[in-house]
Amino acid sequence: MNHPPSSANQSGLIYMAILIALVFLSVSIAAQTPRPKTGAQSNVQQELVRIETGFFEAWKAKDQTYFRDHMPENGIFWSDAGTFSRDQRLQEQQADAKSCTVEGYGLSDFGVLPLATGAYLLTYKAEQYATCNAEKLPVHLNGSSIYIFKAGRWQAIYRAEVPFKNQR
Repeated sequence: MNHPPSSANQSGLIYMAILIALVFLSVSIAAQTPRPKTGAQSNVQQELVRIETGFFEAWKAKDQTYFRDHMPENGIFWSDAGTFSRDQRLQEQQADAKSCTVEGYGLSDFGVLPLATGAYLLTYKAEQYATCNAEKLPVHLNGSSIYIFKAGRWQAIYRAEVPFKNQR
């Protein structure tokens, strides 16, 4: 059943559009000005990769607690199926847990870009070997997450997973 979007939902979508525009602007600026990795940035990248890998492990293990613990309540997930709040994504995962089997996954080509104090963009490539409702999911994905340091730990306020184009 479709309901007209609430003003809070519209505000969230506007906020997300602005955030995505800022990310793309930051990426294009960073691509033009290479910076050496500092030890602190390398440590942050290791921590963010560890957390992101945990999302895939939690998906495989059907562990929604990990998602609740590592995405703030105002977190957003984006995919080729649309934009979802954290709670909507958790509900979808609960349904998927009954119909999906994750055989394995692999993450590679990580990149990290500082956006502001306490905020980083993590990008990566993923391979997933999963079946939902007897259909294989696309194997190759581009992934990105925006992490913020909140309540003493890193949390993914934005996560996106989009299949590569031209998959066979």
